[in-house]
Amino acid sequence: MKRFQWAAVWLLLLPGSAMVHAQSLNYENQFARPLGEVLRQIESRFGIRLKYEIDTIGKMLPYADFRIRPYSVEETLTNVLSPFDYKATLSGKTYKLKPYEYPRRTVADGQKMIAYLRTLYHDGASFRKRAEELRPQVRRLLGIDELLQKRVEAKPILSKIRKMEGYSVQNFALQTLPGLYVCGSIYAPSKKGKHPLILCPNGHFADGRYNKEQQIRMATLARMGAVCVDYDLFGWGESILQVGEPAHRTSMAHVMQALNGLSILDYMLSAARKDIDATRTGVHGGSGGGSQVVLLTALDDRFTAAAPVVSLASHFDGGCPCESGMPIQLAGGGTCNPEILAMFAPKPLLVVSDGGDWTASVPTLEFPYLQTIYDYFGAKNQVSNVHLPGERHDFGPNKRQAVYDFFARVFALDKSKLDEAKVTVEPREALFSFGAKGELLPSNALKAEQVAAYFEKGRFRDMLSDIGLQKKAAEWVASLQLSQKDKEAYATTLVYNHLRAVRDWHNAHPYTTIPEGINPATGNALSKLDREMIADSAMPKEVHEKLMNGLRKLLTEAQVEAILDKYTVGKVDFTLRGYQAIVPDLTEKETAEILKNLRQAREIAIDYKSMKQISAIFEIYKTKCEQYFNNNGRNWRQLFKAYVDKRNAEKRKAKEAQNKK
Repeated sequence: MKRFQWAAVWLLLLPGSAMVHAQSLNYENQFARPLGEVLRQIESRFGIRLKYEIDTIGKMLPYADFRIRPYSVEETLTNVLSPFDYKATLSGKTYKLKPYEYPRRTVADGQKMIAYLRTLYHDGASFRKRAEELRPQVRRLLGIDELLQKRVEAKPILSKIRKMEGYSVQNFALQTLPGLYVCGSIYAPSKKGKHPLILCPNGHFADGRYNKEQQIRMATLARMGAVCVDYDLFGWGESILQVGEPAHRTSMAHVMQALNGLSILDYMLSAARKDIDATRTGVHGGSGGGSQVVLLTALDDRFTAAAPVVSLASHFDGGCPCESGMPIQLAGGGTCNPEILAMFAPKPLLVVSDGGDWTASVPTLEFPYLQTIYDYFGAKNQVSNVHLPGERHDFGPNKRQAVYDFFARVFALDKSKLDEAKVTVEPREALFSFGAKGELLPSNALKAEQVAAYFEKGRFRDMLSDIGLQKKAAEWVASLQLSQKDKEAYATTLVYNHLRAVRDWHNAHPYTTIPEGINPATGNALSKLDREMIADSAMPKEVHEKLMNGLRKLLTEAQVEAILDKYTVGKVDFTLRGYQAIVPDLTEKETAEILKNLRQAREIAIDYKSMKQISAIFEIYKTKCEQYFNNNGRNWRQLFKAYVDKRNAEKRKAKEAQNKK
C-alpha cells in the first residue's frame, strides 16, 4: 500500500475519530433481533426453562426468526446459539446455556471416537505402533520437557514424623524449579522394610488433600502396607502462597502438576528412600486426580499399577484447565483419555465409575474398549471396572473400598489392617510445611510475579500474564467494596476478559504488521507508537462494547468510572487538576467541556495496552480542550506561558530564599 493511502488509514483509525466507534454492520434486511429477546420467546413458545451461564448483553442475532424450528426445540437452540459459540445441554427439565467447551462433548461423540480408534489397530503390534506415535506428541503438546530441563535436583524439606496407629505422617516441600515448591504429605506404614509406593495426585474435592476422606484413604492404604504420597494441586493449598489461586485456572497448571508428580516420583524412588520397593509403584486419584493418573501413566513407565476414579470418559477431558489446558488430545491426529490410558496395557488397571457423572458410560463404552486393548496382549483379566450406578461424583466409601481391594490384590497389601476407624484425621494446619501464612517459606521461595522468569517464551508467558490480569481485575473490582459476591465475581470476569482480549489482540498484531507511512498530523514518518496504535485500534468494537454494556448494567455510573480510572491510572482527575492550575478562573462550562473530553479519552484508552498509548490518546483530547479555549475567547498559548512564567518565578524565589539561609 502506498504511503498516502496509509495516511488516510491513519486518519480513519485515529483514536477519538468517529470512525473508531462507528457501526460496522447494518442490520437492516438481516431480520436481526437481540439474542436475549429470542431466547425468552423460545422459552414461551416451547414451554421450557432456560438457565443462563452465558452473556447475552448487546448480542444481536441475524435472521433470528428464520432459525426457529417449530418442530424441534433442540434444533432451534442449536441454530440460535451456534453463531455465538454457545450450546444448550438438557439437565432434568431445564436447558443450560453454556459457552462452547472443547474438553466436553456428548456420549454420542465418545461413541464415534471409540469407533474411529478401533479402526486404527487390530492387534498388539499395531497398537504399540500407535502408542509410539502418541507418547512423544503428548509430551510435546503438554510442554513437559521444556520444564524438565529447568528442574532442580534438591533435597525436600521434611517435617518431624507424626506417629499414628499403624502408620506415620510426614510433611514435605520439594523444590521443582528454582525457588518453586510443591508441598504434600507422606503416609508410611509403621512396619519396617520395603513397601510399595502409591502416588495420589489430588482432585478438586473440597479442601483438597486436607479433607477428611483424603486423609482416611491415604492413612488406610499406609496401614495396609503402602507408602502413599499426596500433594497440592498447583494453585491450591500451600501452592497459593507462591502462585495465587488464579494460577490453578490456567493451562500452566496442567504441565506444572505433571512436573510435580514426576519430581515426587523421582525423589520417592531415589536412593534417599530406603523403604520403597520400586517394582510396586502405583498411582491413583479421583476426578481431576484421575485425569492426572491418565497423564502420568503416559509420561513415565515406572508405574506398575493405576486406578483413576470417577474421571475417565471418551467424551470429557476434564473441565478445569489443570486437566485440559494443554491440547494433548490432539496427539496422533486426535485421541482421548481412554486411548492414552490404554497405553498402560498390560499392567494392572482399575477404573472406578458411577451413574451420576460423565463416567456413566464406562461399563458400555470405555471399559469394553480397554478390554479389547488389554486382550491384544493376553491380559484382559488385568483391567477391571467397578461401576456404582446409584452413586454420584465423589470419593465415598464404596469407591475407596474398590481402591483398597485393587491395591491389596496387585501389591499384596494386608487387608486385615483395613479399618478406617483407626485413622486420625488431622487439622489442615498439621499438614502445612510453610505455616498457615507462609511464614516458614524458604528465603529463595518465589512469588507469583517472579515465577514469570521461567515462562518468558511462548504460551507460558501468556499463562503467567493471565494470572496477573486475573489478580489486577480482582483488585480493581474489590476496591469498589460491592456487597454482593455474585456481582463482584461477574464484574471481575468482565474486566479480566477485556484485559485479556486487549493483550491478545496487541500481541497478535504487532506494529510490524503496519507498513511504514506518513503521520498526517505531523508530516513525519509513522513512529513505532503510531503503527502500534493503528494496529490496536482495529480491535473488534465488540470487545469494548461487551465490557461497557456489562459494567453499566451491573454497576452505578460512578462505579464504572472508578473502574475506568484504574485502567488509565487516574488520568482524568490528574489532567483536570492541571487545567485548573493553568486556568485559575476556569468556569463551570469550561470544566464540563474538559471533563467531557477527558472522559471520552479515558473510555477509548482502555482498549490500548501500554501507558504510552494511553497517554497519546489523552494528548489528542487535550488538544481538543485547548482548541475549545481558543475558540471561546481564551488564548491557550498565553495561558500556558503565564503559568510557566509564574512557576519559574516561584522556583527562583524559593531558590533565593534558600541561598539567603
